[in-house]
Amino acid sequence: MHNLPHLTSCELLEKKILLIRLSSLGDIVLTTPAIRAVRSHFPEAYIAMLVGKQSADVLRENPHLDEIITFDRFAKDKDTGEMLRTVRVLRERKFTLAIDLQRKFRTGLLMYFSGATERIGKGALCTVRVLERGNKHATTHYFDLLHAAGIPAVNQRLELFLAEPERAAASQRFDTAGVTQAGLKVGIFPGAGWKLREWMPERFATIGNKLVEHFNAEVLIFGGPKESELVHTVANLMDARAVPFAGNLQVRELAACIEKCDLFLTNDTGPMHIAAAVGTPTVSLFGPGNHIRFQPLGGLHQTIRHDVPCSPCKQFTDKCKDNICMKKITVDEVWQSISAALSARRLKNA
Repeated sequence: MHNLPHLTSCELLEKKILLIRLSSLGDIVLTTPAIRAVRSHFPEAYIAMLVGKQSADVLRENPHLDEIITFDRFAKDKDTGEMLRTVRVLRERKFTLAIDLQRKFRTGLLMYFSGATERIGKGALCTVRVLERGNKHATTHYFDLLHAAGIPAVNQRLELFLAEPERAAASQRFDTAGVTQAGLKVGIFPGAGWKLREWMPERFATIGNKLVEHFNAEVLIFGGPKESELVHTVANLMDARAVPFAGNLQVRELAACIEKCDLFLTNDTGPMHIAAAVGTPTVSLFGPGNHIRFQPLGGLHQTIRHDVPCSPCKQFTDKCKDNICMKKITVDEVWQSISAALSARRLKNA
């Protein structure tokens, strides 16, 4: 592995940098420490990021980026028309350095055809190749690529930047739903991008009841556009009051609502990373996913999982019949984590 040559101050001023990550929502949020590190090292450079169109909103308002370029991963002609359109846009920018944070065949091609003379990634089309070694946190894998470009990176804190009108809209949304702004608010996210990552609805409901009984909490149940039925199932299973938010929340609206929560109970899914990025403490439930690679980092966050022989399993397989890794997570251990976190918060605020 070879670092890039030392650059003069004049060359730094002319630097035009392309970062690439086309993947899902959570993966994009996990790139934010790398984005911040690149900006810190190249404060005067032009920095753009190529992201999947469906996940680009999480980067809006990010002050470290000069431009967000989108690629429609679900376009009917993504292998021809969308590739050609994107390449034309990239070549117009005349990038000097490109870093492929995804390290896949498609992203490697896009990086190569961007015209960047310095290309950091995995494949044969790179000028500096960095293989992905070891099971470590996703942010550390990204930092390996930056280090190969001579860019220091150590701070793994996630970021998501919200504008004040977005925060005000979330407050208005809570007021409309009858959520007490000054009260304790706990968000629950019972869905996941993959069904086998979901904890059981009745167990979420039991936790919701306990939150109301022991902490007089407002229980807010969130979900994506396809999870409205699941959200209302959990709410209807509860004896106590819960406020469902699902079906009509865009990603930045969801982020603004999560930011207002005092705690977020979630499966291993994109909103888990959003919660960490907006500074909301999490209790995260991991089953088939790789907790070492994807769990929220830092003292605000707790991860609950059980060692089973098949975990982490192959991503997005549907062959598992018993989902034992999620079933092993009990209501009692989740409640213990939640009540300890909320009791500590209560003492701190006393």
